[in-house]
Amino acid sequence: MRDLGIYFGTFAPCHVGHFEQIVRAKRENRHAVVIISGYKGDRGDNIGMNLEHRARAMRQLLKNDSNVSILQLDETDIPRYPAGWEPWLEMLESLIRQSKDALDFDVQSTTFYMGESDYLEPLESYFSKKWQHIDIHMTMVDRKILGISGTEIRETPILNWDYVTRPFRRFFVQNVLVTGSPNSGKSMIIEDLARRYSTSYSIEYAAEYFDDHQLKSPDLDAKDFHAIGIGQFELNRRHIHSNATRKIFFADTDVLYSKVHNMLAAHDEQEYVNQIFEHYIHLQTWSLILIMPPAEEASDYDQKFYTLLLEQLEHYNLMKNAVILDDTYLNNYLRAHALIDEILEERKEN
Repeated sequence: MRDLGIYFGTFAPCHVGHFEQIVRAKRENRHAVVIISGYKGDRGDNIGMNLEHRARAMRQLLKNDSNVSILQLDETDIPRYPAGWEPWLEMLESLIRQSKDALDFDVQSTTFYMGESDYLEPLESYFSKKWQHIDIHMTMVDRKILGISGTEIRETPILNWDYVTRPFRRFFVQNVLVTGSPNSGKSMIIEDLARRYSTSYSIEYAAEYFDDHQLKSPDLDAKDFHAIGIGQFELNRRHIHSNATRKIFFADTDVLYSKVHNMLAAHDEQEYVNQIFEHYIHLQTWSLILIMPPAEEASDYDQKFYTLLLEQLEHYNLMKNAVILDDTYLNNYLRAHALIDEILEERKEN
């Protein structure tokens, strides 16, 4: 067994092949260092998985593993490969040295694990000179053994879902929002769709909030609307990140839904609350929005709410991904089912 194993890459995403190499590095060495590298606008960032996101997901994947250190190398301010070898090697050495010096034993041997032969000579040459008192070893990883590549996953994430390690799956989840008039049957169709796709779904947070605080709609003030809107956002976010979510997630309303309720409320701080909601609305991403219109016996409030909701969806340019389900329950369910299958099929083929 050697002392220190170094495994680096972009990990966009980290798949089971990468994980096998991490296991190898930590089993063949007393300690392993995993380095996530990247820059602003890299192939991960372009699909919503920037360097910080990837490092955070890797920490979640390897939490409680004392044999592994996780570092990130930001290449934003250096020339792109292959022009930036010298500054890249200097940054890499500095990161590894900090991790090495923090260990409770002296490192006498270091092994680099790499999947591309272009790295072999520059790494060996640089570290052999820089760390003359340490034995430097190079191990080439047979990428064919991995069985999958990050490129394949980014191009067809749904087809390759099972190859993606759990903390990285969130970046490929297709989020479906079910919204519309109050009392329109949103919760029922969400539950049925989630059962059909064996995935998770969120409930309408307002109902839980009302119950916990023993409130009714007329009692709400600015603090309540704020708590309900942000509470719904956090509830949806937790489900998207949940291990129970598989390929697709169904949200029972969102922050925009809370904003519409706030716009129809009687309190004096509507604009203040709406400004807070504005930030969170732009953080939401929906592959599909299913809209449930008011029931035939809907109240005036429900009708007014629905009209304003449609206006707000237009305002945020969200109607382009929206479909109104205005048929019988069964036909609405079947149409939603077909639309979701289309999304999943597209993600297989893209």
